Amino acid sequence: MYEDFGFSRLPDGRLVFRLFVPDHTVDPSQYVRGGSAKIASAAVVGDFQPPLGGVAWDAKTALPMTLQPHPHGYLYEAFLPDGFPDGYYQYKYVVTFQNGVVRWVGDPCSKYGGDELDNSAFVVGGAAISVEPLDPKARRSGADLIVYELMLDDFTAGFRGDRAPVDAVVDKLESIQELGINAIEFMPLVAWPDSDSFSWGYDPAFFFSVESAYVKGADRPLDKLARLGDMISACHARGLNVLLDIVLQHASAGTGTRGFPYYWLWQEPLDSPFIGSFTDAGTFGSLPLDYHNACTLQFVESVCRYWAKRFKIDGFRFDQISGFDNPSFPNEGAPALIGALKTDLAGGGSFPLILEDTWDYQVIADTNAIGATHGWFDMFRSRPASYLAYGQVPQPEFLRVLNASRDFAFPIGPLVYVENHDHATVTNCAGGRPLWYRVQPYLIALATAPAAIMVANGQEFGRSEYLPEDDTGLPPDQQRVRPRPLSWDQATDAIGTNLRGIYRSVLGLRRDHAGLRSPNFYPDDYDWQWSNMSPEGYGIDVDKQVVIYHRWGTGTDGSLERFIVVLNFGAWAQQIDVPFPSNGIWTDLLSGSAATVVDYWLRSTTIDSYWGHVFYQAS
Repeated sequence: MYEDFGFSRLPDGRLVFRLFVPDHTVDPSQYVRGGSAKIASAAVVGDFQPPLGGVAWDAKTALPMTLQPHPHGYLYEAFLPDGFPDGYYQYKYVVTFQNGVVRWVGDPCSKYGGDELDNSAFVVGGAAISVEPLDPKARRSGADLIVYELMLDDFTAGFRGDRAPVDAVVDKLESIQELGINAIEFMPLVAWPDSDSFSWGYDPAFFFSVESAYVKGADRPLDKLARLGDMISACHARGLNVLLDIVLQHASAGTGTRGFPYYWLWQEPLDSPFIGSFTDAGTFGSLPLDYHNACTLQFVESVCRYWAKRFKIDGFRFDQISGFDNPSFPNEGAPALIGALKTDLAGGGSFPLILEDTWDYQVIADTNAIGATHGWFDMFRSRPASYLAYGQVPQPEFLRVLNASRDFAFPIGPLVYVENHDHATVTNCAGGRPLWYRVQPYLIALATAPAAIMVANGQEFGRSEYLPEDDTGLPPDQQRVRPRPLSWDQATDAIGTNLRGIYRSVLGLRRDHAGLRSPNFYPDDYDWQWSNMSPEGYGIDVDKQVVIYHRWGTGTDGSLERFIVVLNFGAWAQQIDVPFPSNGIWTDLLSGSAATVVDYWLRSTTIDSYWGHVFYQAS
């Protein structure tokens, strides 16, 4: 519903501004908490006024809006005359409340972000928005996903020049695809307040607007959204699924009255039914969205539909879903949203709906209960981060972490990573780029995990960045959310070249062997008290820093694929007896060498430091 509001061209060609305000006195089902907006009148002001005979940004000659009935509240409309000249225009609503207060507010359903002061914008003319869909044969779901997490600003800062980031990112799509990646998760594109000089996008204010900084280039000023469509089409042409990281737990109030419009459109902003506590989760200084109210759910459903259908997005990653998942209300919030999207976007599991929840095992139960396709399984990152610290070694719990799919209700499963945007990079945890080789066994573990997997931008060439977990009181140049442009020269230096080769190799194993994408893992119930291998020879030897586990599944040709993964996390080569489920020839997929297994063991097998084996046999 909400995607149809804002500025638009009607089927008959007329250009219209439409501002919708829900009201429970018209439709009691709209909200159970909150009050009426108490708007007395509304008008539109902006730089579009001169063609109408007025003065730009002049409230005295603002375009008046007419109040229209709506079954769920009130609708204010204003039309532009036929023949309105082509151009890119910015605007705001001038709202007068019943108490006489006048407030300039952005459009909550605007599809364009303005260039400054949290203006909304619209375009007349310019290129049509056209997005080529992904070939159905290239669509990936479940553990088939190999995702690249990409932050448009940092990713392109080093090479884009005066181009828009969405234009520049296309330069690197081939290098991403060469790694074996089949999906890109773009960190939030939704517009944030202009008072933020830099943002990761996790403080949204205008949910239907793409952030202006991402689509603003030196040329084609009318083609901002067409640029975004072109980028997505370029991804699809290369078989890359496009996932959008989206924040639906909170909204930013902005500076003054320039943030989330559905807060400031109420005479008393705290009466807004869109804002209020649904859970006790933190909101990082932003406004919590109130999922007790139907209007909030209708709004976020519309936001998701807009991005999925207008831009043919292939899936979502939902940030901090714990902020709108309340077990006391199992039919509201996250479960209701996910259920609606699974129905509305069709395809079920073929449209990934990935939840970030708590950074512990609770994510499993929550993902199962909500019914999403994936849960963000952070232990796969946090445990290696602690083991890489000086003097630390992998512990028995690591077997449970590696068995990531355990307790997920298949086909629901985890998404795992050893690095993401929110923490110090894995290379930094290992001691910096000169010690890059320490991450190698964790990369093999990632590629052989029973889960969908993700690589963060720059991880493939060893980007080393320290991010404080708590930056309270730190100066701006040491805080977490600040620009960290990728150093693309590192991608071709000696370390970057080696690492990219390793990523291509290990991700290629996953691409080529469907059996690695099954949920099967042994030992399935490893005793955390064991510091040595189990009697069958699987598990962890804490002293030797060696881990052994068995994976198996059906290959693309229908054969049974078996894998024995042996990883050495230590600085010294080790010799160890390796168990196998069958005798015969097994091929090490990492080295290409073959080994003959007799009596179900390979005795005194050597595992090089910070490396491993992935033994493979098909039957």
